[in-house]
Amino acid sequence: MQYAVKIEKDKDLGYVASFPDLPNVNAFGATKNKALQEAKEALDGAMESDLEMGMNFIKPKTRPDKEKGLFAVELSPKIEIAYKIFEARRGKKKNQVAKLAGMTPQAYQRFETTKSSPSVETLYRLAHAMGKQLVIDFV
Repeated sequence: MQYAVKIEKDKDLGYVASFPDLPNVNAFGATKNKALQEAKEALDGAMESDLEMGMNFIKPKTRPDKEKGLFAVELSPKIEIAYKIFEARRGKKKNQVAKLAGMTPQAYQRFETTKSSPSVETLYRLAHAMGKQLVIDFV
């Protein structure tokens, strides 16, 4: 999943990276490339922190467009998958989903964090336990 980041030159800070869809996430770098690297770290850190606090996932709306100074920054797949599992479980208790998926609550909990990456088979079991359908698509 890609988020658009705007890179602008600042006379004091070098290059400033800001996300139009995530106004509280910013980064800085001496060069454009360094600002993009720092933006990736800032994006992953902010989204992982929001996940740990149980906040809603903010989907990107702004599209990258280099002509407008909007560059693509990829969210870590581990964070994206953990967030999607968290969001799919809304309204259901973790223990309930874990039991329906045939796993312990502790095993399930790891999938709502970046500590564990579930296999495709596990994702299928989790989706079924939550009354969802697993859809895998290459776009």
